[in-house]
Amino acid sequence: MNSDAFVNRELSWLEFNRRVLEEAQDPSVPLLERVKFLAIFSSNLDEFFMVRVAALKRRIHAGDHTPGPDGLTPAETTRAVAARVRELVDAQHPPRRSATSKSTSSRSTSAARCCPC
Repeated sequence: MNSDAFVNRELSWLEFNRRVLEEAQDPSVPLLERVKFLAIFSSNLDEFFMVRVAALKRRIHAGDHTPGPDGLTPAETTRAVAARVRELVDAQHPPRRSATSKSTSSRSTSAARCCPC
């Protein structure tokens, strides 16, 4: 079967979590609910790294270069996950004003360091 017919499992999960983040950023949602969505987003991302990224890292460490049904190898998936997570973390912490821009960029940089792919 053609690999174009399949969506990457990890990237699909990150898209689900993006929708959770969008709820947290929706001004029509009451503030307390938005805070809850941010907490859910962060908790989901923590679990994602503990389970899914860890499994990818184990496969890479074991020398597994077998592509999944979507055609991506574990290393390719890890690189795609790292890029998408950087985007999500940047969206989670948008700069508010110039004084916070420096601290926001340092958060993004530290998030990028957690997944050196």
